[in-house]
Amino acid sequence: MSKGDMTQARVLKIMKGDTITLPSEFVDRIGQPYGLTILIMKDGNVKLYPVDSDHVMYLRLVIDKLSKSFLEELTMVFMEVGLEDILFTSGICQAADQCFYECYFTPGQLNVEVSALNQRLNTITGVKHVNLEKVKTS
Repeated sequence: MSKGDMTQARVLKIMKGDTITLPSEFVDRIGQPYGLTILIMKDGNVKLYPVDSDHVMYLRLVIDKLSKSFLEELTMVFMEVGLEDILFTSGICQAADQCFYECYFTPGQLNVEVSALNQRLNTITGVKHVNLEKVKTS
């Protein structure tokens, strides 16, 4: 690998289990002790996000519709509570009045308790349900 390379690739064997083994040069470059692994259900792709802690939170909002005003309010709430670096975010509408927003984040970023974030998210216009839970650690 040269210094000018933007990416590095390796084909790895996929096996069942709770440990991901990466080439040593990948691990050295990543420099974090944990990885949040997300399976994208619609296409079967897996994403790996290096994190400094095994404490990662999952947030799912059930909303009336995915609108500009919802996204603006959500952004304001995130800024208020210190969530500026979301690890992964996704949104989908299955019907005109049944939409979902999901994201993952490390709670160390928060300047409030998780319960206060939960309460604040419930005040956003159009939010029907808030699910906020810790991601399982293997």
